[in-house]
Formats: sequence, C-alpha cells, structure tokens
Amino acid sequence: MKMKNNLFIYILLLISGIISAQPVQVSSYETMINTAVEAAEGGDYLTAIEWFGKAFEDSKDQNLQVAIADMYVLLRDYPKAEKIYERVIKRDRKDEFFDVRLDWAKAMKSQGKYKQAMDELNSFASTTENDSLRKEAKLELKGILLMENYPENIEAAIGFAGENVNSPSAESSPAFYTDGSMYFSSMNSKQPVTLDGEEKEYQAKIYAAVRSGQDDFDKASALDESINRIGFYNNGVSFSEDGKRMYFTREKYHNNKVESSQIFLSKREGDKWSTPYPIEVVNAENRSRHPYEGELFGNKVLYFSSDMAGGYGGFDLYYSTIKGDEYGLPVNLGPVVNTFKTENSPFYKDGTLYFSSNGHPGMGGMDIFYSKWNGSVWSEPSNMGYNYNTSYDDVFFRLNQSGNAGALVSNRTHKDKKKFKNTLTCCDDIYMIQIRDLVIDLKLLVQNDKGNLEGATVELYEGTGKVPVESKNNTLSNDFTFLLDADKSYTAIVTHQGYYPDTVQFNTNGIFDDYSVKKTSILKTKPETKRVVKRNEPIVLKSIYFDFNDDQILPDAEKDLAYLKSLMDQYPDLEIELSSHTDSRGDNNFNMKLSQRRADSTKKWLVGEGVKASRIKAKGYGETRLLNKCKDGVKCSEEEHQLNRRSEFRIIAGPQTIEIKVEE
Repeated sequence: MKMKNNLFIYILLLISGIISAQPVQVSSYETMINTAVEAAEGGDYLTAIEWFGKAFEDSKDQNLQVAIADMYVLLRDYPKAEKIYERVIKRDRKDEFFDVRLDWAKAMKSQGKYKQAMDELNSFASTTENDSLRKEAKLELKGILLMENYPENIEAAIGFAGENVNSPSAESSPAFYTDGSMYFSSMNSKQPVTLDGEEKEYQAKIYAAVRSGQDDFDKASALDESINRIGFYNNGVSFSEDGKRMYFTREKYHNNKVESSQIFLSKREGDKWSTPYPIEVVNAENRSRHPYEGELFGNKVLYFSSDMAGGYGGFDLYYSTIKGDEYGLPVNLGPVVNTFKTENSPFYKDGTLYFSSNGHPGMGGMDIFYSKWNGSVWSEPSNMGYNYNTSYDDVFFRLNQSGNAGALVSNRTHKDKKKFKNTLTCCDDIYMIQIRDLVIDLKLLVQNDKGNLEGATVELYEGTGKVPVESKNNTLSNDFTFLLDADKSYTAIVTHQGYYPDTVQFNTNGIFDDYSVKKTSILKTKPETKRVVKRNEPIVLKSIYFDFNDDQILPDAEKDLAYLKSLMDQYPDLEIELSSHTDSRGDNNFNMKLSQRRADSTKKWLVGEGVKASRIKAKGYGETRLLNKCKDGVKCSEEEHQLNRRSEFRIIAGPQTIEIKVEE
C-alpha cells in the first residue's frame, strides 16, 4: 500500500522512480514533473494540475492521477477530486492505492453524498491496517451517524451577504462594531493571486462596511495602512465589548504557506484606530491567530488559536488573562475542547464558547461547535447542527450584542456566489444570520409508490421567481425542511433521477404564529424507452454543457459520459465522432479552437475510464452548427446560448445501428 501523508514529499520521492522508468524524452518528462511540483509547493494548484496532467498523458502513472485529485481537494473542488480518486481505485487491481479510498470517501462527504461516503468509510475502517487512518475514517463516519441528532435550527435564516461584502475571492472574520458596522477581511480579488512575494498590494486587508438595512451593507472600504500593513495578510479581526480595542492577525505568506502569524492590538482614539502593536506573550515563537476577548474565572481573557508546542493537535484554543494592558501567559483550554486536529475562530458570549473544528465529529470539513463553562470545566462540545453547518467548511460564527443576528463564514454553494479558480466552493464567503421571532417552515416528505424515497433534490421558488431561493439534496432520508417568510407564495419542485419531477405549491398568507406547512410529494417512476440510432445520426449529450469560455467538464456531465462509456462497452466495435460546439459569442477562430479543446476534454474523460483512444475521433466545430437564431449580433438569453454549447456523438464505424435509452 502506498502512503501519502505528505503529498509533496510523496511526489518528490516518486520523481526519481518515475523518471527512471521513462526510456524516451526523460528530460522533457522530468521538466513536467518538476514544474508541477514547484507549482504545487507554491500554491498554484491549477498550474500543478495542468503539468501533472501532461506528465500523466506520457506515462499513464496512476500516482500522478492521485496527485491531481489531491490538488483538486486543496482547491476544494470536490466533484473533480471524487471522480479522479474513483478512477484510480477502479483500476487498482493490486491494492496499491488502498489508502486513497479514505480520500475518496472524504471527497464524497464534502459534497453531502453522505450515504455513499458512509458505505466507503465503513469498509475502509474495517479493513485498513493503518491505525491513524482508521481513526480518521471513524471520526468522519461518526460525524455522519450523529447527523440525525443534530438540531435543525429552522429559526435561523442564513443568507449570502451580497456583493458589497463578498468578492469572488475569499472573505473571513466578520466582526460587528458598536456602531452597527461590520469589519471583515478580504482578498477582494476577481482573479486568483499566488502569494509568491510578487503580489504587491494583493494581500488580504481588513475592511469596514456600514449597515444600510437589516441585511444590507454599503460598499466596504479598506482600513488605512497602519492597520493593513503592506506585505502581510491581515485578518481575524474582533473587538472588545466596549469597542475600545480591536484585535486582528497579521500573517506572512510565502508560496501560499503561512510563515508567521501574530496577534496585534489597536486602541480606539477618537474616531480612529491607533498604530497597532503585537501582543508578544501570546505570539512567542509560534503562529497565533483569531483573537477574541471574553471571560473566564470571572476575569477578562483573550481567546485565540495557536500551534505552540505542547498542544493536542495542529492548532489548539488558548486563553490569556487580561489585566489592564497586560496579558498573561497562554493556557491551553484542554482536551475536552481541543483535539488531535485543528480548532480555530473562537467566539465567546454569555458563558458559551463557540469555535470551529475538524477534530470533533461533524457533518463537513470544519464544523461550528459550542461548549459551555460551568465555573470550573468546559462541557463536551456540541455540534451547532443544520443551517449553521454544512458538508463544506463553516467557521467564524459571530453574533451581535443582542444575539438576534450574526454572521458566519463558509465555502458552501449559493446561487449568488461567483466561480473562482473554476469552482464555486474554492473560497469562503460571509453569510448573515437572522434569528426569527416568527418561525414558519415547510416540512416536505418525498415518497414513491413503494414508500419513502431517499436521494431527492428539492428546489424552493418564491412567487414567480425563476431562480430557486434555496435548494437541498438529502441522500440519507426523505424529509426536507425549509424556513419560509409570511404572506408569500411558494413553489417546491422535487426531482430524482429516474422519476418524473413533482411540483408542490402553497402560500403562507395570514399566518401570525409559529406554523409548519406539511406536504408530501409522491414521485412517479419514468418508464425506460429505447430507440434505434443509425450511422452518422447526431445524438446530443444533453447534460454535457460548458461554462462560457471554458473547456472544463462540469459535474452534471458525468451521467451522460458514464452512459456513453457503457454504450462503448456494450458495442466493442463501435467507433464514434465526439463533437463539441460553441455559441456565437467571441472570435470565430477562438471558438473553433475552444470547441476542439472541449471535444478533447470529453474524449480524455472517456479514455480515462478505459475506452481506447482509437475508437473516438474528437472534433470541434466552433460556432458553425448553431441550433437556434443566436448568431453574431442577435441578442439571446444565457439559456439560448447554452443550447449551442453542446456535445454530440455519431457512429462512424462498427455497427450500422445501436439502441439507446430515451428519457421522457
């Protein structure tokens, strides 16, 4: 079995062995590997993927596929990582990559595919010989098994903070000041930035946004350079209860890795913040971050996260007693709160400490937990549960002074998020929390003619809206809960593969007290029909569409590609032309090249699944074969343009006809 506890060391150790196995063009292959490793170590994971991919085309070494999947995990592009891990595992006849099964399961869990992840985690934990990996698998499994006990928190309305706060890149550490404004940290970038020392002023800065409504903020402004020191990543902002002290973290990066991290303090002087200075006693020789002022043993203390020696894991939570302007020696919060992994972003309110951890059982990567202080010990941490936590990373939970509103940070998906680094989940955004006094919710059960039906997706629409206000998938059970507003009409659309969709309509007019709208959706099975396809007859692969100007296979395309692969297996002498088409936007020559890259990308997926490359002719037609009116100069909707960004296949050799499934 191959171990990959440290990816970069693992790849570096492989280089000599891989290169020695290459009889032709060794220097070229070595250059590709070295370029990929250098990019990976520098945090430029997209470039690393590109060069690992080129090296894999030469060598077909599955170690490089694992490296590519690992890069996608670091980008938090879990669908791509899952598929690559799965391909490696399917081809692994000698159990050389047995440990990759844990990575595969974690990638599925990160997407909310809990049932599939649970099956694989059970299998892995019961068969692995590695004690530390077994421990990790059991932790991931326990988090899923406990989900039925987590609170639903239906009273918490959690929404995207909007473009005046969130950018395509990452935001963190929202903090509410006494005047109602919100401070936070942001890279505020529309394009990826590699922290290699050449980024100039592109480090994260602390911003302040004035509230313009209950859930809205004016455009945020960066604090001056006395706070946002050039050359440092400034984040982790928080305030003392009286608003006279502002704490924050300054981190120094090299190649996207934190070299140093120190906690700073700035004091309020009139309407400005004083020149900040480091709190030396909590910084010492370690990396300290995420300060938050609270109480303990009747004293004012500073909670923070640090990797100082003597802790229980990577980063633990500590406190330092505050007496005037003096800060006491750090004290570890102990093994009840801290784990062998990471605890960070502490927040204290009314005797309760909230924090995020990936070392306690959870439903995602980093989950939000809370622990109560009884005067002498901390209680066993409790998972905050649904809404606050997701299958993704959820950190920096904060509440305002009244406790009826707050914020958190998450890389969860949302209809208003923008892609960054080609994925919707790469980057953290700020989400606002509003605790409802009036709780109206929808409780929807999904069934088929045999009973409860797991794995459905429910999209909730408000009024005549064409974009869902919320979408949920439940792989573990058949029940769904949504928070609703009063005096509004709603439509819930229920879908499940192999079933006709169902529509449920209702309204909340005239509801003045807490109320649950209870509905049941019974889905009807789609009959499977088939039709005969002749040679040279073009068949549109309905789910294989591409984003504008992009040649990356989208996750939704997997089912069509998997079906096409099954046809290639069913008809072993079948040869096809696999064509790709663009919409009319952009330069004609560029579109022709783009469509060829898309066709090549689609072919590459099938070849990666074991189909011989000689059986597939990849052909890009650019914008020469539009299906509708949307040629140059004609105004069309995004949906109309997407219809032209399609993939097709047709028989060019082998059988004269084949039989394909047709979905009604």
